[in-house]
Amino acid sequence: MGISAKELANIIQVSPATISMVFNNKPGISEATKEMVVQAAIKYGYSAKKSTAATPSLGIIHLVNYRKHGKIAANTSFFAQLTEGISQECSVQNHALRVSYFYENQDTDAQITTLKEIDCVGILLLATEMTEEDFRYFEGFSIPIVVLDCYYDDLDYDCVVINNIQGAFNATSHLLHCGHPSVGYLHSAIDISNFSERADGYYKALRANGISSSQAIVHRICPTSAEGYEDMCRILSQKPRLANAYFADNDIIAAAAMKAFQKHGYQIPEDISVIGFDDMPLCDMMSPPLSTMKVRKHELGATAVQRLMDRIRNPDLARLKMCMSTRLIPRDSIQNVAGQMQ
Repeated sequence: MGISAKELANIIQVSPATISMVFNNKPGISEATKEMVVQAAIKYGYSAKKSTAATPSLGIIHLVNYRKHGKIAANTSFFAQLTEGISQECSVQNHALRVSYFYENQDTDAQITTLKEIDCVGILLLATEMTEEDFRYFEGFSIPIVVLDCYYDDLDYDCVVINNIQGAFNATSHLLHCGHPSVGYLHSAIDISNFSERADGYYKALRANGISSSQAIVHRICPTSAEGYEDMCRILSQKPRLANAYFADNDIIAAAAMKAFQKHGYQIPEDISVIGFDDMPLCDMMSPPLSTMKVRKHELGATAVQRLMDRIRNPDLARLKMCMSTRLIPRDSIQNVAGQMQ
């Protein structure tokens, strides 16, 4: 059972008007407050509804966040901003948004039965942590489903995803063009479709620059801050061969590795350069600030809603894979060796 706007406001010590302004995309609210409200709404199960007496909502769009283990699809700023983009577009489309979680370690049959009983016009399935086999749970639904942040070739759904191959290719290529003779890979120890595609982009960039994939220096670390830091410290204690620069599967992995490098006496970027992926707020908080590939999270969420609306209006549309491009955000975690040699 969800909570009301007033109850959410009491929990996080803001006014109900602030809750309304955030979810109706009104000006005058800081980005920090917006992020706090959205994260709390996800955590406590608040479902935003467009507040209007003149125009009734046309229906409910149900955002289902699939949690396999929760180490990636956690309540981070990435998913808060993604959900905010979904909520704002639902408001534009005059639909209410309901948010719930599907936990693989709980009674899956009971959860699916409950989902099928919910009165909604369509489902956005936030499938970041899902394997291809996991989609079997969602077979047989009579309402449209659009998959967000995950793709497999055999899926018979519209999928709205990040262009992971392009982003990883451009990130790795940027490090190589900065003159680093070896570019390593900080690869997630937990496999998801996004990270598999980023691996493809990393190796594609090596080959495009005449570097054999067999020469790649790859360290697998956990995609959470604490465990990622511990993994990288353990790797460094073994005195492995290190690269001059690293591409990381996401900003959390990059930040954990940077902390471990610095703990072991390496200077960033003088000794090792690092680039992440996602452009989370933590990038500006790092010392030095973390270079990354920007994902337009609000647009990603809004595009998924728009595609779901198209699918609702015309169920016979051909299935689409829609990729959101990324953009390089250079900061101080990369040293331009090539520029220094000129």
